[in-house]
Amino acid sequence: MKAKGRFGVIVPEINSPLDHEFIEGAFAQAQALGYDIIVYTGVFNSLRELRYDTYISGLENIYTLICTQKLDGIIFAAERFHTQEVIDKIKGYIAQTDTPCLVLGGECARAKSMEADEYDSMYRITRHMTDDHGFRKLHCLAGIPGHKSSEERLRGFKDACKDSGVSITESNISYGYFWKEVPEKLGMDIASGKIDRPDAVVCCNDVMAVSLIESLAENGIRVPKDIKVTGFDGGWDSLMCQTSITTVSGRDKQFGADAVCRLYAMAAGTVPKQELFSQTIRYGRSCGCCKDTPLESHLVDMILRHREKRTFIATDFIHHMSDASTVTELGERIDDVGHIFGGVDWLDICLCDDWQGDSSNPDNYRQYGYSDEMYMLLSKRFGENNEAHYKFHTADILPALSVPHEPHLIIMTSLHCSGQIYGYAAAGYTDSRRVSVDEYHVSWCDSVSNGIKALQKKLYYQHFRRQIEKLSEKDPVTGMLNRRGFMVNAPELLNRYKNENRKSYLLMMTYYPDKVGSINIEAALGNMIMDICAHRLCAKMSSSIYAVIVPAYDEQGIINTSENLVAAIESGLRERFGDVRLPEFVTSVSVLDSVEISDIERTVYETVQAISDKKEASKSNYTDYKEQIYRLRRNIISDPQKNWGVDKMARDMGISRSHLQRLYKQMFSVSVKDDVITARIKRAMQLLAHTNMRVQEIAEMCGYNNDNHFMRQFKEKTGLTAAQYRKEHGKKEVA
Repeated sequence: MKAKGRFGVIVPEINSPLDHEFIEGAFAQAQALGYDIIVYTGVFNSLRELRYDTYISGLENIYTLICTQKLDGIIFAAERFHTQEVIDKIKGYIAQTDTPCLVLGGECARAKSMEADEYDSMYRITRHMTDDHGFRKLHCLAGIPGHKSSEERLRGFKDACKDSGVSITESNISYGYFWKEVPEKLGMDIASGKIDRPDAVVCCNDVMAVSLIESLAENGIRVPKDIKVTGFDGGWDSLMCQTSITTVSGRDKQFGADAVCRLYAMAAGTVPKQELFSQTIRYGRSCGCCKDTPLESHLVDMILRHREKRTFIATDFIHHMSDASTVTELGERIDDVGHIFGGVDWLDICLCDDWQGDSSNPDNYRQYGYSDEMYMLLSKRFGENNEAHYKFHTADILPALSVPHEPHLIIMTSLHCSGQIYGYAAAGYTDSRRVSVDEYHVSWCDSVSNGIKALQKKLYYQHFRRQIEKLSEKDPVTGMLNRRGFMVNAPELLNRYKNENRKSYLLMMTYYPDKVGSINIEAALGNMIMDICAHRLCAKMSSSIYAVIVPAYDEQGIINTSENLVAAIESGLRERFGDVRLPEFVTSVSVLDSVEISDIERTVYETVQAISDKKEASKSNYTDYKEQIYRLRRNIISDPQKNWGVDKMARDMGISRSHLQRLYKQMFSVSVKDDVITARIKRAMQLLAHTNMRVQEIAEMCGYNNDNHFMRQFKEKTGLTAAQYRKEHGKKEVA
């Protein structure tokens, strides 16, 4: 069957057997329906908030592709993510597309929700203990109270006990995370007599079951001779335990297939019947059954792959990929070491069209999202490679998907290094059991990214050497005049201002710290000063000191010019680098009342000394409030719909309302209130352009309780009504 469409699947990682089963079930059902599955995975499912970790941010950047790539539907496996912040980010990306979306184990605006079937199998495994084994004293090792999955499994246990005439009270239930601490304690309590020994313990997952068996054994109670135990999930833990565990298997495989059927119904309008997978009880000795249920073939394959030692590959691929001198050579070198992916049918390396960065300004590079066009660096096929070294639209995902092909499973992972986004790697499979996003895969992708970074540096140095030969009076980093060039050009300009009866002032500016995180703003700052002061003489006097000759009729004029210059630079830096912590700027002004080079040199020297002293004094008075205000502004931009009251913000920071407003205006050249309005209007513009939501719904999502208030502020900020903006930039509003 030829593929006729494509569904996107968002998962944090493909690591455990349950992850593999979910992907296997989803792809098998998609194949049967004639659809590709595009899996977007950040590889690492963090338990902590790591939004400031550039490596983790680079991995998770892959999720931004769902905003731009053409998909017939999206499955967001929210229940598999550990961090709420990442879940909220992905929900934001989903809100920017009108593609049908199904959220698993969670909720999202404009998306349908779906939960896995947890009840029936827990009911059946409990009835196995009461009906087949005749046990009357049961204990349930449940999960977290209030958690949907836990509650459904517990409900299945309770109903099974009720229907079989077994009396259950809260004393027969232990709650806790699906982990080891609670089972260990339960084992000790049973052994000590603190809890009456039950005939059997029905556990809500296999990790609990294994831990309970180990705890009981350490306390002299044998399973299944003295007490029986069952699990749920059918993962690695149930297979690796010394006592084979009776458990429920197939939950995730069924869930993946059911989700694809549900998404197909949303996208195509017809409801297919899912007949490929169902949950089953896999019998083991832990419940007292005489013999084990034979393992399914796919589990045998997974165990063998888990236990096999990966053959050492005598390839120094890190050095090999970092030693290329041209982009063509880099593609060849990546191809040379692509053989480590034994089960892959396709391997495409796709780079953003701006992957080289800006040769004249190496600090200007992509830190978020992907370009509208991608560059196909390598299209590896195990037999004969496809054509490479051309551009294609990012919306198309991969060129190979636009020609007739059998349904494929495509694993999309990020290519990034040191905060720069280079592109993505796409590994295509026709057999989902061969998917392996393991340490080999990650290390290989990181090596590709390092190879790209090494080539980028070589190309920059080549450009730098060419330029340095041309520049004798210019700074090689910024392209501005250097100190010598300033001295050569200053007299002529000073004479002109003198003839116009205007005073000449030497305005110097510096900043601290020299870097903003990993961003070195030196080159960016030079370009901005040259753009802003296009008709004036400006120069870089030292590593972080810049000078501009400014004409003015009075002292107030030069003060205004100084303030406006700093404000314009701060605005430009925010526009260029996003919502990062800006450096502190320091200025100093001197009068240039002579056209003699010796006098100009003396004034320059004295002003450099003055601004250096002023910089050190300012650094010593630096306040920690700055970081708090930067964090506040990031939160406003991320969640503009919240109720951002200035009084509450000030109280949370422990400062006065007026102090907060003064600092905020000083740092960002805009008031807190105006910033909130701007963030809300930007969010509204995005939703108007990319969704079919009603204006009233958009107003509410952007924090407006009053539609008229929203429409008035939107018109003030954009010059257009919401309806006019949608007509010009996006979809027409639904009647």
